Amino acid sequence: MASSSQRSVKNYFTKVPKSSVASSSQPNQEANANHSEVPLPSSQVFDLSTLNYDPGERTPILDYHPNHRDVIRRAYLINGPCQPRLLQHEYPQTNISGSMRRFNSEWFDDVYHDWLEYSVSKDAVYCLYCYLFNGYNTNQGGGEIFSTVGFKSWQKKKNLGKHIGLPNNPHNQSKKKCQDLLRVQQSIHFALEMQFSQFKHAYLVRLSASVDVVRLLITQGLAFRGHDESKSSLSRGSFLQILSWYAKKCDNIRDYVLEHAPQNDQMTSPMIQKDIVSACKIETIKAILEELNGDYFSLLVDESFDVSRKEQMAIVLRYIDRNGFVMERLLDIVHVQDTSALSLKRAIVNLLAQHSLSLSYVRGQCYDGASNMQGEINGLKMLIRQESRSAHSIHCFSHQLQLTLVAVSKKCIQVGKLVVLVSNILNVLGSSFKRMDEFRDSQKERIQEALDLGELTTGSGLNQELGLSRACDTRWGSHFKSFNNFILMFGSILNVLESLVLDARLLDERAKAMGYLEACRTYEVAFMLHLMSDVLAITNELNKCLQKKEQDLANAMLLVEVAKIRLQAYRDEEWDSLIVRVSLFCIKHEILVPNFEEPYVSSLR
Repeated sequence: MASSSQRSVKNYFTKVPKSSVASSSQPNQEANANHSEVPLPSSQVFDLSTLNYDPGERTPILDYHPNHRDVIRRAYLINGPCQPRLLQHEYPQTNISGSMRRFNSEWFDDVYHDWLEYSVSKDAVYCLYCYLFNGYNTNQGGGEIFSTVGFKSWQKKKNLGKHIGLPNNPHNQSKKKCQDLLRVQQSIHFALEMQFSQFKHAYLVRLSASVDVVRLLITQGLAFRGHDESKSSLSRGSFLQILSWYAKKCDNIRDYVLEHAPQNDQMTSPMIQKDIVSACKIETIKAILEELNGDYFSLLVDESFDVSRKEQMAIVLRYIDRNGFVMERLLDIVHVQDTSALSLKRAIVNLLAQHSLSLSYVRGQCYDGASNMQGEINGLKMLIRQESRSAHSIHCFSHQLQLTLVAVSKKCIQVGKLVVLVSNILNVLGSSFKRMDEFRDSQKERIQEALDLGELTTGSGLNQELGLSRACDTRWGSHFKSFNNFILMFGSILNVLESLVLDARLLDERAKAMGYLEACRTYEVAFMLHLMSDVLAITNELNKCLQKKEQDLANAMLLVEVAKIRLQAYRDEEWDSLIVRVSLFCIKHEILVPNFEEPYVSSLR
């Protein structure tokens, strides 16, 4: 009989019956079902598998740590009262006053079903509610008997009803505490968790909004801050202005940012902005390193001053990605106080080490022609070659080509004079807004005249207003654009110079304008403008081809050979057509065309 009873109790403990306390409070069933989803602090972690559900053998509730008691109480309540339903003859009999009596399982179905527990090991009944909160009800309404000792007076069933007692009886108070314990939404811990979740959600919304604005400003290369970021300012800077606009347009963040956010958690301070920018930088570099995938790479390094007059060194990685495409990624811009080759090398090594890269994986170096870069003894390229023999140095081919073309062209004194003349005229015109307006008006009039005469055709993208393009020796195609625009705007330039000769207040300005005007009205200037425009048009096409990402060295050399052939063909076959075009240009602008049959007298004698 004992063995059968133990098996029945074991089967009961392996299942989890529905909590009678939960069923007695219908509005809170959903809350009770989800109580386990509420996270508990680390101090309340307890191994519930160690609990003994036999009421006669379990540990008194007050013997547990205070931080664990509510967790244990909730586990007992969810599991429900221990009510092993054995066959009636399986309950042991006890001789009470000459009569054999035993526990009756039908009592579980009586009014006592929600709290009555039976212990097989002790052959006694207990009160689940009083056990869980007996520390508050000791020696009241039989609390000690039903919580720790156990009730065995089977002939006094009426004492079970006395235990329940009136509504204010300690048993009913314990039952009320149990019901409140299962109402997780009403617990302090749940309230704190809900409040924390709300704060966390608001924080994430503010952070996400600030990150979105920072990413936009970084992508567009815009400044973050303004001169006056106070609330009364009409222009608070790009970051705050865009965030304010974002909040007005997006209802999801309107109630969480700026004036709706706590004063100490607005996520808009300059320090926060810098932290977000740094995080964007870290994530970008992480993506570059993942794309590099530990493979070989080349270094592209250049240095220059920024607006604060600090020497900055830009470091670019060139490598082949997993799809076989050539990629060039800016790794970082490093501030260097000393531009010697040794200092530059040290800065490069330190930066590579920060990202677990090494000079041993460098297979190429590309620098400009500065001596600290290209020096054959102590240059940067030689210092790196000493540690990595495979790090071959290549002068920037396209940059070298551009510099060579400019340098060779200026060796011709006539070309040098033309470059200086064009540069001075552009300076004179661009130094005054009044002259620029006059220049634009003259350009519009000439375009309209050409359209009326049928010299120009209309269409989408045609006859756009041209600007004064300044030439720069290191900027690709700048000389070609400058000369070409000068030819197209030649008439308007002459009009402005003539107006300046007549209207200039200062004698010095009149003299300069007259000198430039006389120089422009010479056949030599017209000829050199067209000659250099034609020559640079050929090299400009080469420049555009060399700037393509998919270009390789072998194809670049082939393009150079093609450009040389075109230049030679222009020299051999297109001289007559050049003379004709220059003559027509001179006739159009009333420039005297010399008689080529007359003897030539050099002006240098």
